[in-house]
Amino acid sequence: MTSHAVRDLAARLPPSVETRALQTDIRFVEFFGLPGVGKTTASSLLANGLRRCGPLVGDVRMAWGTRTFIGRQIYRVGIVAPRIKDREFRSLLMRIARFVLESGQSSIADAVRVIWNMWVLVAFVQSERPRQNTIVIMDQGLLQGFWSIFLKSKRRATSEKWVDILSDIGVDDMLFVHLRAETGVARDRLLKRGDQSSRMQRASPGRDLDLWSAADRTCRELTADLEKEMGTEDHVGVLASVDVERLASPEDVAERVLEAVLLACLERHRPCDSADR
Repeated sequence: MTSHAVRDLAARLPPSVETRALQTDIRFVEFFGLPGVGKTTASSLLANGLRRCGPLVGDVRMAWGTRTFIGRQIYRVGIVAPRIKDREFRSLLMRIARFVLESGQSSIADAVRVIWNMWVLVAFVQSERPRQNTIVIMDQGLLQGFWSIFLKSKRRATSEKWVDILSDIGVDDMLFVHLRAETGVARDRLLKRGDQSSRMQRASPGRDLDLWSAADRTCRELTADLEKEMGTEDHVGVLASVDVERLASPEDVAERVLEAVLLACLERHRPCDSADR
């Protein structure tokens, strides 16, 4: 089914149904994949595509907005600090910290960085959830956060499974979009960016291939774990995979992502609608 066909199908839904679909189901679309695969570009193009779909998705927002670096840090502290007094939130933070420490990060700095990143992501999700009729697009989310933890971990044996932490954060209203690409494609695209924003770009030449191999293996393992969990538990989110070929343009990838997101919204709507009736 083409994206045009999906939009035609969505257009036939009554406005009241369209609004209710995302109020009760998918509220977050989170991208996941290798560095350089195009998550940020695809997320921006997806947001534009969803806005063109009208009332099906309601208000579409990009996570973090357009804040400056300093502005982002102030915002992050501002969403984490007020929630510290909440017992359940503190429990999640401590479980994440224990999980990271047990995984054995390469350095204390790495451990602190990934712990703080996960804390911010949990606080962000909780702060956005109360919004009505809104879908939030995240180019870097919870799955990518766990990927960062595992990439340089020394131990995979921990006292708690990562999917249990993810489930308790609450992901029944999330759609995870896995942008799949060969490591060579992602690596070449990342090198063309010319910045040093990813740890993959800062790796020494001697460790470059080993690190990319570990990154790809980690992506596959996380995806397999999530798919396995979805096969045994209810309300653990939706996973959609979109292949990114070497010659595929950002617009081509975004079009396929849009199709996957709209189909997921419609599929999630049907059981809810049946239950309402």
